[in-house]
Amino acid sequence: MKALYTKGVSFIEIIIVIAVIGILVAIVVPSLTSFRNEQALRNTTADIVSLLNEARTNTISSINSSQYGVYFESGRAVLFVGSTFTEPNVTNKEIEFSNAVTIPLSGGISLAGSGSSVVFSRISGDTSNYGTIIVQLVSDTSRSKTITIGKTGLVSTN
Repeated sequence: MKALYTKGVSFIEIIIVIAVIGILVAIVVPSLTSFRNEQALRNTTADIVSLLNEARTNTISSINSSQYGVYFESGRAVLFVGSTFTEPNVTNKEIEFSNAVTIPLSGGISLAGSGSSVVFSRISGDTSNYGTIIVQLVSDTSRSKTITIGKTGLVSTN
């Protein structure tokens, strides 16, 4: 006697495969989103530190016989020439933050003199605008990085 076998995939098998794929996606996507946000936080912090160091180095080097500074807002940081930030200016160098990160409006910028700019002194690289800048995730405000600018102009992060 010959057995009858049908070729193909049954409806139940298709539903099981779709369910397994759905479960895997539900597990993997939040992890990838969290990883992407953490990477955006690290990259933005590194970009800000780099911009501050560039402003300090340009000032110490007396490029164009000028001071340099960095101006902060919740979604961007701008390197500028001179002792005060003006916009628009073709010499400004702006970095815009990822939508995943921000500098909080309350307590995010804590600088001596209560301004939003750090300006470095010529030759020494010192600043009277020392303090901290907090960069945090929009989706999880407990995840943050603190950038510390010392009176000597040296920059560090936690």
